Amino acid sequence: MVDPFRERTARLLMDYLEFCAREPGTPAPAPSTPEAAVLRHVAARIQEANRNVLPLYRRCRRHRVELVARMAQRLLDEDPGPSWGRVASLVTFAGSLLERPPQTTRRQEKRDDDGVSRDCRLLVALLCAQFCERHRAWLMANGGWDGFCLFFSQSFQPSWERQLVWFFLAYWTAIIIIYFWIKLL
Repeated sequence: MVDPFRERTARLLMDYLEFCAREPGTPAPAPSTPEAAVLRHVAARIQEANRNVLPLYRRCRRHRVELVARMAQRLLDEDPGPSWGRVASLVTFAGSLLERPPQTTRRQEKRDDDGVSRDCRLLVALLCAQFCERHRAWLMANGGWDGFCLFFSQSFQPSWERQLVWFFLAYWTAIIIIYFWIKLL
């Protein structure tokens, strides 16, 4: 029997991990789903906030799946348990491990291509098991991937205070421009 949640989860994870694993300099493909677009945006923020830490793990090419499994256990299984921030952090961590550095020789490139492709599939399977089996109840109670999009979309929208400040800045800028325009005529 087909599980729509598992299929959606696998599609989201494959989209993001393949996005991360693409060759350096290759244009990014468009996100395949709305949640993939949100995940890419959230992941970029997480990577920026952790720009000094994540590169340290990128050298661990041989143990990507084991690192993500340990990180999943720490982030999702220990108190306080899953949260959307922890889910996004885990997927971002997995993606950062798949990022390819610029290659110097063709032989290294071929060997790394095989490892990245294999690890990408293994990470999708591992994370699907985490999200669709172990933590499915939590994800579903929090709206599934639609809840993920809703949670992070709200954090992207500016608060009413920021909107008010921008309104007043725009208002005063317009007043100043009109004042100088009248003075110059």
